[in-house]
Amino acid sequence: MFCSLHIHDKSEAISEVVIINRQAFPLSRQLDDEGGEIVLRRIEAMGVRVLTRTSVKDITVTSDGVLTGLILSDDQHLKAEMVVYAIGISPRDDLARQAGLKCLEKGGIVVNDLLQTSAQDVYAIGECASWKGNTYGLIAPGGERFRRLSADGY
Repeated sequence: MFCSLHIHDKSEAISEVVIINRQAFPLSRQLDDEGGEIVLRRIEAMGVRVLTRTSVKDITVTSDGVLTGLILSDDQHLKAEMVVYAIGISPRDDLARQAGLKCLEKGGIVVNDLLQTSAQDVYAIGECASWKGNTYGLIAPGGERFRRLSADGY
């Protein structure tokens, strides 16, 4: 759900902050279980409630359209006055598609273990690259991949 997670001190006007995450912990595609547990506990230590292994099924509103809450996938009702969605990234691969590079239907330029695309001498790094069917939304690994490629003389 999160490609990046930034939490600031809660405003005095906001009584409770809740993060709803489909996986067992935030950043689950980027972290192993131990790292994910550390992040989860750090977020909770900031006073943020984290609901895991659930997702939003529906939004509830009054007859005049005012938000009242959320219904989760486990049918739990969560009262809410404000909802902010952080759904993830969408790889920008439109130029690659126009150039005829192989891309996944759901988005992302297909790369192998060496970050090579379907075109000779063309590499993809970062959020646009799909490796083994997944797109990872972290910039730091992209920078590391770039350094590796440039060190290898590509």
